[in-house]
Amino acid sequence: MIAQAVNFVIVMFVLWKFAYKPILHIMRERTSTIEKGLEDAKKAEEDLARAKEEEDKIIKEARSESQIILDKAGKDADGLKNEKIEQTKNESEKIITDAKTQIRNEREKMLDELRGELGELVVLASDKITRKKISPEANEQLINDVLEDLQKKDIEKAW
Repeated sequence: MIAQAVNFVIVMFVLWKFAYKPILHIMRERTSTIEKGLEDAKKAEEDLARAKEEEDKIIKEARSESQIILDKAGKDADGLKNEKIEQTKNESEKIITDAKTQIRNEREKMLDELRGELGELVVLASDKITRKKISPEANEQLINDVLEDLQKKDIEKAW
């Protein structure tokens, strides 16, 4: 029985030294690997949640920025439209002003021509009426008198 007890102790020692210790070491490594894998999975899950939050934040910011860009583009378009309207208005006013000036100049030119022709007609008419030539000073005085009479009668406004 003592021999069996010694054999048992020897077998136990050998098993403990060569089987139990390596198996225990392998099991500890395996447990450590599994725990590390669980921690990595938990960390990956947290990273995924943070990435999802950041993705949502970026999408929200992108939407906000796109709305700002759209609003700015709308304002720019309105500004450009108003600018073009103002520019067109100014150009049309300039054209109208130029046309009025041209009409006024042509009217003045026509009135001057009319005065000259009317003066000549007055001289010819007075020449025929009096049947004699009038001196240049008297002729000019007569023309001026007729023109003043015509201006008093607003003949110019008729034109």
